[in-house]
Amino acid sequence: MYSNKYVIELIKDAINDEAATYKYYSKLANSMRDIDDKKTLEQMSLDEQKHKKMFEDIYKKLTNENYTAKNMDYGNISPVPSDNFTRSINGELSTVEAYRPILFSLENPQFKNYLIEIITDEQNHAARLNYMYSKYR
Repeated sequence: MYSNKYVIELIKDAINDEAATYKYYSKLANSMRDIDDKKTLEQMSLDEQKHKKMFEDIYKKLTNENYTAKNMDYGNISPVPSDNFTRSINGELSTVEAYRPILFSLENPQFKNYLIEIITDEQNHAARLNYMYSKYR
C-alpha cells in the first residue's frame, strides 16, 4: 500500500500527462494525410481527455478539491511519422507502468475500474501506434 500523499501526487501527474497527451495526439492527428490514421489518432486523443476526467474525478473524491492540469507541452510533431509513433509507443507503455501503483493503492471499486479501463486503453493505443509505425517505416 502506498501513502495517500504519494498517490495524490501520482494522480496529479496523471492528470497533467493526460492533458498533454490529449493535445499531442490532436496535433499528430492534424498532421496525418491518411484519413483512417487521422481518425484513430483523434479517437486516442478523446480517450486521453476521458482519462483526464476520470483522474480528476478520483482526485476530487479523495481530496474534496479540484485539480486543474498544468499547461504542459508533450512536444513537437516530427516531420518523420515513424519518429512520432516510436515516441508515442514508448510513452503509452511508460504510462501503463506509472499507473500501476495508483491501481494497486486504490480500494474503491469504481476507482479500480477507472484504472483498469485507462490502462487497457493505453495498451490498446500502444498496439495501434505499433501498427501505424509499421505502415510508415
